[in-house]
Amino acid sequence: MAATFEREIEQAIRDEIIPGCVLHATNRDGSFTYAKALGTLSMRQPRPPLQLSTTMWIASCTKLMTSICAMQLVERGQLRLDDPVYPHIPELQSRPVLTALNDDGTVAQEPHKTPITLRHLLTHTSGMAYDGMHPLLVAWAKHHATGDEEASKPGTILERFNKPLVFEPGTSWMYGPSLDYVGVLIERVSGKSLEDFMRENLWEPLGIRDMSFHLHRRPDLKARMAEMARRDEETGKVVAIEEDERVKQLPYLLEDGSEVRDCMGGQGVFASAEEYIKVLRALLSADQDGDRRVFRNKETVEEFFTPNLGQGAREMLNAVLQNDVMNNAMGGVPREVVKDWGLGGLLAMGDLPDGKREGTMVWGGLPNLIWFCDRKAGLTGLYAGQVLPTGDAQIANLMRKFEAGVYKMYKSRSG
Repeated sequence: MAATFEREIEQAIRDEIIPGCVLHATNRDGSFTYAKALGTLSMRQPRPPLQLSTTMWIASCTKLMTSICAMQLVERGQLRLDDPVYPHIPELQSRPVLTALNDDGTVAQEPHKTPITLRHLLTHTSGMAYDGMHPLLVAWAKHHATGDEEASKPGTILERFNKPLVFEPGTSWMYGPSLDYVGVLIERVSGKSLEDFMRENLWEPLGIRDMSFHLHRRPDLKARMAEMARRDEETGKVVAIEEDERVKQLPYLLEDGSEVRDCMGGQGVFASAEEYIKVLRALLSADQDGDRRVFRNKETVEEFFTPNLGQGAREMLNAVLQNDVMNNAMGGVPREVVKDWGLGGLLAMGDLPDGKREGTMVWGGLPNLIWFCDRKAGLTGLYAGQVLPTGDAQIANLMRKFEAGVYKMYKSRSG
């Protein structure tokens, strides 16, 4: 008999609220596993069914893997969390900080004083922000971007994310391209592309084959790609994104339809849900004796899940998550539960009604993907879909139903 959340998701598919989704959950020792693909991979006819092996753009779910790889370099002594990153990324040293909006609409700026560190980059306290996510950056862009620059989507990280900081490093929190720069850091320290480093140090040890930053190099993955859909504002139903819309809607595509050139550590991986769950389960079990597939030392695992934010940054994170869309996109943790940040994702600093325990790490990806890793309960899970816009309220409701339902299943199975 189908679980209640499965029936609700299947009804949402029939009502064209979503095309479909892939659901995964497993526990630390693998004795509990739930995996199901529901719906179709396209809103066009014919509508092939989604598979567990369907390729998706996982967007910011990439950030977790980039964070893990950076901490592997910390374990090896090749990086230190609190050292300035400028010896490896000197381009960041000259970034000014935007300080105030002037009467004429320009933005005052000054050199930043606190060196940017790997810890700042991993916790989104570097001062970097995505375009449109901070009012000072929006105002700055109006006066500093030419028409050509506004229309372009540069193919490299240093070209695309070259804006000023929006606060002094370490003093606040803002979501942005920090993890893309962590990817640059990994490449420059290791001398390998981020894809090669991930393959050798994360994917291959976990038995992962179906992940890549570059679809054009993996036609087998591209052939299994789910089509991106969007919610139609008038009907409320999901529709396929037309070809001429894809360049505007999908950040990994350039104006000519080609892919970005760099391995974007904050958003660039294409993967199947059945492969990504291997990363989550390995992280969940990384504190077990003898499991060295992700980290060499249990101390690294503890640090990865330790709250890292100072007061100003924690207050800003929790303020940002008062917004419904932002909260939906960033894990859906109830507003009354305080959030902090580990070294790989958001931390819930209290037990949640759906069963998640204090210290659970969560994050997601732009096309409405969400993962969680709950070390106390010993459970991890993933909801994976390909629908825009991010933070969609109807999909967030389905995500929460899945998460609560899978905890109920796990509890009943484990007694």
